Amino acid sequence: MILEQFIAIAPQLILSLAIVMQLLLIAFKRSQHSIAFFTASAILLGLMAHYPAIAQVNLPVTPLLYLDVFSLTINVLILSCSLVAVWVSYGYLRSAVEFHDEYYVLLLLAVLGANILVLANHFAAIFLGFELLSLSLVGMIGYLHLRQHTLEAGFKYLILSATASSVMLLGMAFVYGATGDMSLAYQVPDQQNLQMLGQAGLVLIMVGFCFKLSLVPFHAWTPDVYQGAPMPVTLMLATVSKAAMFAILVKFWLVSAIFNNDSLQFLLLSIAIASMLVGNLLALTQKNIKRLLAYSSIAHMGYLIIVLAIQSQQSVAWALKSGVFYILVYIIATLVIMIYLSASSKAHGYRDKDDWREWQGMIWQRPLQACCLILALLSLAGIPLTAGFIGKFYLFTVAIENQLWGAISALIVGSGIALYYYLSIIFCILAKPIASDVTMSTEKTGNFTISHATVMGMLTVIIVALGVFPDILASQLIFQSEPVTVIFNEASQRF
Repeated sequence: MILEQFIAIAPQLILSLAIVMQLLLIAFKRSQHSIAFFTASAILLGLMAHYPAIAQVNLPVTPLLYLDVFSLTINVLILSCSLVAVWVSYGYLRSAVEFHDEYYVLLLLAVLGANILVLANHFAAIFLGFELLSLSLVGMIGYLHLRQHTLEAGFKYLILSATASSVMLLGMAFVYGATGDMSLAYQVPDQQNLQMLGQAGLVLIMVGFCFKLSLVPFHAWTPDVYQGAPMPVTLMLATVSKAAMFAILVKFWLVSAIFNNDSLQFLLLSIAIASMLVGNLLALTQKNIKRLLAYSSIAHMGYLIIVLAIQSQQSVAWALKSGVFYILVYIIATLVIMIYLSASSKAHGYRDKDDWREWQGMIWQRPLQACCLILALLSLAGIPLTAGFIGKFYLFTVAIENQLWGAISALIVGSGIALYYYLSIIFCILAKPIASDVTMSTEKTGNFTISHATVMGMLTVIIVALGVFPDILASQLIFQSEPVTVIFNEASQRF
């Protein structure tokens, strides 16, 4: 490998070396503080290593990996979420009965798997990243095995994830049998003449992606796993896993030019519409906030899939920008809620404090926390002056540009349904406090600290800033600054 290729994958090399060093550190000394600090430092180094990697975009690193600005952007987002997850886990696990040093090894393995998945340009790399991410999350979900529903959630995720992996691997074998190539760009020249075997393979691969993105009809595992997993692991599932799977689905769909296939286009739109409606309808009756967010994530992933239903090559660049913006604002709003839930729960508890009816009257007792939660919920609902509204507006423009009237109708109806349960939580926060609770007790507020308030406040400011100044903060700083504009435009041509 040449020097440029090493620079391109330097973040992943740093993470790999850090995992080995973690094992050595655990062997010599067990210390939560040391292992957490080392893990956070490794992720920070990985983030910093992306800066020199910018100069190496549009570079293949062996046939397995390909670095473009889309992959680089998503990987930065994944590492940022992982850094928050390490910080949240440190506070959450201090009260755990189990030894927790290996938890951070699993976390870094999951981050590495997500990074490989995003960079993948070959079915072998996709499967490697998919399995590394999935198996690490299985261990993290069941790590605190004394808690209610944790082992059940771990087994469910293990079995269903293994099933999804098997289906996806069979699909890859079918595509290889039809094309003789395992690269993502295998059948661009004769897309319209793919054999039936290749068509079946593409569908099976999509099933694997749909499972990880919790898209209908492969969504049933999501609420049970979200509820049973420890809160920091739920944060990883809702952010890191979703971002990585969305990125590889985008690359698989666009690099392979599958959007030219009318049958698969119709299948994708049907899945997106069903996810928007089913996810929001199932969330209506949920009182458990983790289950509600799980069903809500089904709908949000349905919204996000709209960016793939393009009709021409000219729509690719705008669809990519819209998708990156929406996944960014969705993750930021989710992080705000998850940070509060993690701070208000304890690892040694029988279960997490996850009934949103316990938030009644929070605005009068914890105004900062309440304001952050309200703005995050309004962003998820897509209310104007929040980033979520701009994100949905971008999705609308993609749908209108490509005349996706069915998807537009489902998006409008689904957003209307979502307003009910998001506003129900907000009204609960704004209601009068329960008479017996003059102030919120430590039992309810858990380990909420100034650092939690600071991070929640910063993320909330970003939500509002992206909602009020989307052109300046989103377009100018993210997509239009030099040299990112040139890089992004060149990278989008690859699709």
